[in-house]
Parts: sequence; structure tokens; C-alpha cells
Amino acid sequence: MELLQLRYFCIVSRNESITKAAEEIRISQPALSKSISTLENELGVQLFDRVKKKIVLNEHGKYFYEKVLQSIKNLDLAVEELRSGEEDSGTLSLIVKAGMLFLPKFYDSFIAKHPNIKLEIANLILLQRKLMSEYDFNISASFNSDTDTEQLDLMREEMVLLVSKEHWLAGEKYTFMKDLKEEYFIQMWRGSSNSSALSILTHIAGFTPKISGRCSEIETVFTCVREQKGIALIPYDSLTELLDNTVVPVHLADKGNYRVLKLRWYKKYTQSKSAEIFKKFIVQYFQELEQEIMQEKRTVFQNNTIQYIDFPEEIYD
Repeated sequence: MELLQLRYFCIVSRNESITKAAEEIRISQPALSKSISTLENELGVQLFDRVKKKIVLNEHGKYFYEKVLQSIKNLDLAVEELRSGEEDSGTLSLIVKAGMLFLPKFYDSFIAKHPNIKLEIANLILLQRKLMSEYDFNISASFNSDTDTEQLDLMREEMVLLVSKEHWLAGEKYTFMKDLKEEYFIQMWRGSSNSSALSILTHIAGFTPKISGRCSEIETVFTCVREQKGIALIPYDSLTELLDNTVVPVHLADKGNYRVLKLRWYKKYTQSKSAEIFKKFIVQYFQELEQEIMQEKRTVFQNNTIQYIDFPEEIYD
């Protein structure tokens, strides 16, 4: 078997379609089909199952894919480092599942310091075109742990209630989750940090939230809140630029009123020197960003709570 043949196999696996894969690498479908068939004959096993109009990896294919992908990544890494001859060079890919609005300034800062490292950033929507394991890093705020990955904490981000200006008649700056039993919530997709935080905070408060709708896009959440279809729990610091005079952020005084942005990567892949440089830079960047945001908001972190210095002390007791 040849290296090109294995690369073709990975592309077909990702696309789950001979047609789409052939379009991506610009070869004919018959030629690509023949390459995959030849590979399966050499291995003596079928790698794909046909499901409706797709071809999906079977158990043999999944096992082989992980091994091939790891080998190709390591090979590409070695070639790139030898060609460049420099530690701070190469290409890194990053998928962003949380905190996307923080990334433009981070990107500018990183490239200014390390101009020879090419940083490719994609948001969650583009994940459909590429498997998570094909990215060098991902940023998320998921509460779920994955034994196949390693992670570093980047920063704590305050979670607040988003309410319509007309809805929040009391005009309070803060509230407690226990006082929201009768409210209807707009929820993000299951498994998101927003959804998980809402479940945890309401569980501690002793009730199950009433859900009036679920959204996959944060912009839709804002729209639903403006239309008074419910209130929502959102990350505050990365979404301040989306706030306007139609919605109001109401701060929670509950313990655990934050999420943690994390940098994750797969254990099984060898990482380059540029990847180590990236990890060190991004951790320091976000630690400094958290400190800057906390100072600007006049907040401190204590007793597992982001607390506002200007709010009455007794609310955090």
C-alpha cells in the first residue's frame, strides 16, 4: 500500500462519500473507488459499510482509521519540522466550541509573537466537515471529561441570566437561581456548557427548569429572549458585544456561577515544538485576560463564586 492511498482513505472516511471525497482531492470517482477497493483487498477486510447514500467506517475501518491518521500526522509533523529547521514554525489547527468571540484578539497576539506558525481556526459549525480528532487542539467549556484527551484550564467566565428589558420589571442587578422556579428558560443544545450549567445550578437550587425552547445558535437565544419567550443562561464575558438596549444581563449570586474554558488535545498524537509553544502562549494569554476582565468588572473569585465588590456582601453569605 502507498502513502497516497492511505491519505485517500482518510479523506473518504471523513466525507463518508466517494463523490465528495473525489471532489475535494480532484480525482475521478472510479479512480478513488478503485484505490479504496485495492486497499481493502490488500488488508483482506472490508473497511466501510454502505448506509443509505453514505459509506461509513465499520469496526475494522474505525480501528484502521485511527492508526493511519496518527501515523500520517506524525509523518507530516516530522517533514514540516525538518523543512522549516525552526522550532516556532509549522501549522496548527484549532476548533473552537466555546469563547469564539475571544479568538480574534488572541489570534492577532499569537501571530504577532510567532509569525512563522500558521494557526488555522474553525468554529463549531465547520466541525461537520472534519472529525474532531483531526484538529491539533480544541477549545470548549464542556463539563464532560474524555479519557482520550488531555486538557489545560484557560479561564473562568461568568454565567449570567439574559432577560428582555421589559421582562425584568424589578430592575435588579442580581438574583438567585432559587427565585426563578416559575420562569421559563431558553436552553442551548444538550451537552453545551450553557445547558449543563443550567441543569447543575437549578438542581442545586432544588427544581427542574421549565424549558420553553431549545436553540443551537446563540443569536437565536438572544432573539427568543427579546421576544419574551423566556430567559436564558449565557456566558457573559465573551458575549458582551452582543448586548444592546433590548436585553439585560442579570448576575447570579449562586456558587458555581461560571464556566471554565479549556484547551484540549488528543493524547495519542505526538505534538510538535510549535504546539508546545502554542499551549504555553494560550494559557498565559487567557490567564491575563481573566485578570483584566475581573478588574474591569470589579469582581473577585472566592468561595467558588465570581463575586462583585460593589454588590452587598450579605448576598454571597
